[in-house]
Amino acid sequence: MEYKAVMFTPQDKKHVRSFLRFPASLYLKNELMQDAKTEAEILSGQHILSRYFSVYPFLCFDAAQQTAARCILTVYPDRDCAYIGFFECINDPDAARCIFRAAEEQAQKCGCKSVTGPVDASFWIRYRLKTGGFDQAPYTGEPYNLPYYEAFFRENGYGVSGEYLSNRYRTVPQSFLTEKNVRRLQYFKEHGYEIRSLEKDTFDASLHEIYHMIMSLYSDFQTFAPITEAEFRTLYAGMKYAADYDMVKVAYQNGKAVGFFVTLPNYGNAACGRMTPAKLLHFCKTKHHPRDYILLYLGAEPTHLGLGKALSECILRELCDRQAVSVGALIRKGKVTGGYFSQLVQAQYTYALYEKAIA
Repeated sequence: MEYKAVMFTPQDKKHVRSFLRFPASLYLKNELMQDAKTEAEILSGQHILSRYFSVYPFLCFDAAQQTAARCILTVYPDRDCAYIGFFECINDPDAARCIFRAAEEQAQKCGCKSVTGPVDASFWIRYRLKTGGFDQAPYTGEPYNLPYYEAFFRENGYGVSGEYLSNRYRTVPQSFLTEKNVRRLQYFKEHGYEIRSLEKDTFDASLHEIYHMIMSLYSDFQTFAPITEAEFRTLYAGMKYAADYDMVKVAYQNGKAVGFFVTLPNYGNAACGRMTPAKLLHFCKTKHHPRDYILLYLGAEPTHLGLGKALSECILRELCDRQAVSVGALIRKGKVTGGYFSQLVQAQYTYALYEKAIA
C-alpha cells in the first residue's frame, strides 16, 4: 500500500487531533499507556521541559487518508543525535518505513548525525522499547508498545544501543529474611546510618534530597539530561498523592542523605488519560490496599558501598509484611541490581534502546 508522511504544526488542529487519537485505535483499554495531556503540551511547546528542545511531529496516511503511523522527532541544540519517539504504527512495515524515512530526513536537515529511539522527547518523559514479556498488562511507568514495533526498528536500520530488563518477583516468604540480611542492616546502623520512610510533613524536603542524588547518580544513564529542581518537582508532584510512604526509603549518614529507594503501588494505566469514575475508584482502592508494587528508583552514593543492598533489604521486609508481589523496573542489563533476590524472580520483561547513523 502507498503511504505519505506529513510534518505538521501546532496550528493544524486537525492533525493534532489525529495524532492524539491514534493510539486508542491500536491498544486494548487496559494496555493503553498514553498520556495525552503530556503529548498535547509537547506538540504545542507548552510542556515544562519544552525550552530544552525542538519537536517535529509527523503523521503517516494511507491512500484513503486514514492515519497509519505517527511519531515526533526531537532535536536538542547541543546534541548531534536526534530522538524519535511517541511512535505508533499499524502492523504494516511500509507505513513504518514511510514515517521513519520522513523523520530521518528532517533529522539530517537539522544537522544530526544519528537518531536514537524510542525516546519521547526526554529522559524524564519516557524512553525504551518493550521487546519481550507481553503476557501481562503494563505496569505503572512501563514503556509499553505493540510487540511488532521491535521488528520495525530493526528492519529500518536501527541497532540496539542499550538493553534493559524488569524482574517480576513473587511474594517474599518469611524464610527469605535471613540472619545475613539482618547483619547487613545492623552494620549500617552501627556506622551512623539511619534509613527513614517518607513522611507527609517532610515530603518536600525529601524530594529536594532525592532530586540532588538523582542528578548526580543518574547522570551517566542513556539520554539523561539535567533539569532544574523546580522542573523536577513539577514532573513528580503526583508522587505526593500516589506513593505509599512506608515504601519510599531515604538513607542518611550524620544527617546527610546518601541513598534512596523509591517504589509506587502498581496502578496499571489508571493514572493515564482522562480520569473516569472507574479509574478513580481503581486508583483509590490500589492506593489504600496495594498488593503489587513497582520498584522504580534505587541509588546510593558510590562511597557508601553496600548501601543499595541495605535499602533493598528494607523494602524486602516491607514486601514480606504485606505479602505483595513486585516488579524491579527497567534495570540496565549487566547492572548488579538486576541480580538482587534472583531466587524470587518469576518472570522477566525485556526492553531496548536503538540507534541509527544517518550522516
